[in-house]
Amino acid sequence: MRVTSEIVTACVNEKYPASVVQKATKKYFTTLKRRSRLQTNNKLPDARKKQRRLQRKHHKLQNRKVALSGSTTLTQEQKEKFSSILRIEYMSSEESAEESGEDEHMGERLKVLLIHTLPWRNPSVNEMFQSLDRKSARKRTSRAAEMCRKRCRASATEPSSPSGFTAKPPPSCPAWAKVSDC
Repeated sequence: MRVTSEIVTACVNEKYPASVVQKATKKYFTTLKRRSRLQTNNKLPDARKKQRRLQRKHHKLQNRKVALSGSTTLTQEQKEKFSSILRIEYMSSEESAEESGEDEHMGERLKVLLIHTLPWRNPSVNEMFQSLDRKSARKRTSRAAEMCRKRCRASATEPSSPSGFTAKPPPSCPAWAKVSDC
């Protein structure tokens, strides 16, 4: 696809470089084509569900990175150690589930996120991640905390697991970050 320089200049009054506008235009039409293909194959709801899960993992990762860098209780050596496993492959998956209770304000069912802890992750890593999550939660404003969904740990007997769930650790996983039988 080609976007002429006259169209680029007319559209954005030289506010953005032509290459940026061309890339944005290409991305827009690629996304449009993908969405159309997914709708045709009736796979759009599944794709959106997968995207929401990935987005939650990414958001969790970013919050943990900020909490780790701002931590005053950890030494620089500990920060470096844990920053090596702050990658998307090490994040637990969260899936949406409805809680049985009623929301007193809206009369709607409350939605919670079930956290599926990775079975291969070392308990000390789980504790560190929970600590980082608490640090991140403390820094939220009251309005942001109000808007956050409630999170619950899924039980080990939970029959369904999200599509992003992995029973094996990533190949680059350090030995200290996984349980001994993996």
